[in-house]
Amino acid sequence: MDYKTMTIEALEARKAAIAVEVDQDGADLDALQAEARAINEELETRKANEAKRVEIRKAVAAGAGTVIATVPAVGMTEEERRAAEFAKSGRMEMRALLSTGNIAKPQNVGGINELAEIGSGIVDDVHAVALTGVGSWQVAYKKTDAAAAAVTDGQAVGGTASTYDYVTINPAEWGVLDEISKQVAKLTPLGYQQAIERSALIALRKFAADKIVAAVQASTLAEKLYSKALDANYLRSLRLGFRAIEGLGNIVLYINQADLATLGSVRGTNEKRALYDIKFDDGASTSGTIQEGGISVRFRVLDSLTTGVQLFGQPGAVDMPMWDNYAVETDEGGDYFKRNMIGIRGLQTANADLVAWHGMQIVNQAAAAQG
Repeated sequence: MDYKTMTIEALEARKAAIAVEVDQDGADLDALQAEARAINEELETRKANEAKRVEIRKAVAAGAGTVIATVPAVGMTEEERRAAEFAKSGRMEMRALLSTGNIAKPQNVGGINELAEIGSGIVDDVHAVALTGVGSWQVAYKKTDAAAAAVTDGQAVGGTASTYDYVTINPAEWGVLDEISKQVAKLTPLGYQQAIERSALIALRKFAADKIVAAVQASTLAEKLYSKALDANYLRSLRLGFRAIEGLGNIVLYINQADLATLGSVRGTNEKRALYDIKFDDGASTSGTIQEGGISVRFRVLDSLTTGVQLFGQPGAVDMPMWDNYAVETDEGGDYFKRNMIGIRGLQTANADLVAWHGMQIVNQAAAAQG
């Protein structure tokens, strides 16, 4: 097998296949071991060559100070080929509302200083559905369980059947128009693509998070809780009072920065130390775990939540269908040309809604409105 002609994806797929074959009866272990070593050597060679290319590009960019030169496709990774094509055409498509999937999470590019981390992580928690074409997304949900009844000979069998209803999610187009300095075009193709993509992606993820929150708060399927003070009993009463739906994943608390700070200030009655142990994920300021006694819950900070209102439950109960691909295009003409800027337009056809009965709770510190 000629590994030099295979893509990185094909090499990784073959490694995965070897991991399965090695456990099969009659497997040629010597041959599989030799093949695994050969694949690893090829991957290491490509990694070393790529590091050399990066150094060469940096040296050229530092000395030339001109726009990006065309880079031949030979020996380039798939990501580099996409970046070079984007630098040439000014247009790319991908499913990129999520930070994971078939595209890597954008990283900071040298020379571009970003704002503080945006609380939009709920986009990664919900059930994302990749669709193509047009048409609404319809999901059935159970409203009530079946109820049995005593049977009397000679009479019809009683009991009540379970009832169902449907949630229909219609496509909506989400878009963002941004701009960035023309100087970014002097980066390498990969750096240029990441800078443009990140600019559009941050805004679109923030918009998607706002839409998800609004959909849950407007849904008749959400359970509404009132008079839940941010006190010593808050987390325990929420967690023990919630019945998870099988198959819809983990339970998460969504809270804004001010309310999280309020919980962090709650003190014990005896030791007067902070009651809640709040631990942020490594390198993050908007996600982590909150613990009290034996209760531990994942949390995310959401900027779109108002003070005094939280969401609690299983984000897997929210469907976010995405029709077709997310498209990014650039424009350097007209007013952008006069101001030496690059216009960035990102578009995504998507929508979201809660699709499971009481899969999410809307938690209010205020009492329920009377009347």
